[in-house]
Amino acid sequence: MENKFRDLQIGTEETLRYISVEGLILIIPIIGIKVLELNNSLIGVAISLSSIGYLLFGYIAGLIADKWNRQKVIITSLLMKALCFGLFSYSIVSSNLNKVSYFLIICMISLFVVIIETTITAWIPDIYSSEKLSEINGVIQFSKSSANLIGPFLGGLSIDKLGISWTLLLITICLIISSLSIVRIKTYIKPKNVNSDYENLTKEVKKNKRLKNVKYIFTNNILRNLVLTTGTINFSISIYTAMVVIFLVENLGFSTYLTGIVISLSGIGALLGSFITPKLIKKFGVIKIMVFGPIIPSCGLLLASFAHEKMGVILFVTGSICFFTARSIGSVARVTVQQIVVPSHIRGEVSGTMIMLTWGTIPLGAICAGVLSDVIGVQKVLMLAGIILVLSNFWLMNRRILNLNDKQLKDRIVS
Repeated sequence: MENKFRDLQIGTEETLRYISVEGLILIIPIIGIKVLELNNSLIGVAISLSSIGYLLFGYIAGLIADKWNRQKVIITSLLMKALCFGLFSYSIVSSNLNKVSYFLIICMISLFVVIIETTITAWIPDIYSSEKLSEINGVIQFSKSSANLIGPFLGGLSIDKLGISWTLLLITICLIISSLSIVRIKTYIKPKNVNSDYENLTKEVKKNKRLKNVKYIFTNNILRNLVLTTGTINFSISIYTAMVVIFLVENLGFSTYLTGIVISLSGIGALLGSFITPKLIKKFGVIKIMVFGPIIPSCGLLLASFAHEKMGVILFVTGSICFFTARSIGSVARVTVQQIVVPSHIRGEVSGTMIMLTWGTIPLGAICAGVLSDVIGVQKVLMLAGIILVLSNFWLMNRRILNLNDKQLKDRIVS
């Protein structure tokens, strides 16, 4: 019963947190288009800044996660992020929002986003046993998927009915509730790991306190290919994220409300993927699902990019559902593998470095999308994103990974 309640607490925190993320994705281009009247390139820069924290602060966030109480870091960062959204709302109400303050507030939000994301990745294995990791990662992905499903709809509805400033204030409240939902979670005490490889790694780390995380990651076959795969996926999805609102509003002529509904429908795929992935992992193993699970549905983004005129909404939604399914399946499996492979005492630092390397491609994708859209058009940029997403699957087609079984993974017999 206690475990179920803990799952509910984390699920609540993650759902509300991801609703704020979905709201941010929708509201940044809407403010750029309707309040500041920015062109596509500047909107691309703004969306890029919303994720620049992964590139600039990923490693620092990892150090924070290893040095301080992870639970308190998460709670504090959620409250600071709420404060940033409140400041955003006040700037619009008081008519003080300009390009500089717009970009600056987005950067501040980005800093706390990366601290929260890094610390949660490191904290989850502290409160769950290895056997429960795929299950709780499924819960987290389900929360994220629920936010994918309802976040854009609620955001579009709120912007349409209440206005941008009130929507920002509602996001602020969501983040405050999110922080309060995990205040009383207790830490799981793990048994000592007697695996010789792990003990040898621990001694090596003790001799070299300044562990070179990038070298550590890229000399580990699994972690290296996780970085390459996730980085490519994030680059592709970043292009999609930067262009999707512009594509639906300007190319297909949708209202803000209808845009929110269409993006929300895409969340059905994310919800489906998060629901089936833990079951698939139990049946086939986390390695097989990580490698093969996302391949076919990842073609959905390319399909969605061919949407044309109002009837194209069916094609767009169908393709989006498929590619969000792929994202959920791959995300749950990859995070589970990463959490198993990386030792606890360096998990925050290594996770922060991996986030810097993989999520650092997000701002690059957004900038590329904004610049290219002015040259070749929004729709062709989305097609490019679809092609890149399909190609991302090939990084994990590695013989040493394909020959690895789950027992070897849990025993850290990897290289």
